[in-house]
Amino acid sequence: MKYRLATLAFALAITANAHAASGTTHGNAAAGHLVYLHQCSGCHSNLPGADRFGPTLYGVYGRKAGSAPLHHYSAAMHASKIVWNATTLNGFLTNPHAYMPGTIMPYSGLKNPQMRINLIAYLKSISPQKSP
Repeated sequence: MKYRLATLAFALAITANAHAASGTTHGNAAAGHLVYLHQCSGCHSNLPGADRFGPTLYGVYGRKAGSAPLHHYSAAMHASKIVWNATTLNGFLTNPHAYMPGTIMPYSGLKNPQMRINLIAYLKSISPQKSP
């Protein structure tokens, strides 16, 4: 565990330095994969059709919220009419319960903005439909 956290910290430091030097806010999908592994993989798979406690995140970017087949969602998620993109994912991942009151996702949010940007880049990279 200590090694995994050190690896994540190192990858994030490199990514943050690269972004600061270039002046860009584009995500790094490789660094986002590390965020996924440490923050999301306990509940969400990244493989097609492989739901866990939460739905698979494969193909989430560009997908309508609450629409993964065979998964139980809250009424709030079903009623949201949200399509997951950079803006909606950023808002939800910052604080799921504030963004979507009534969600059943037991996660308080990812507070680090660069980690969210990287995670969103990763989610986009594993989504065949990749809408804007």
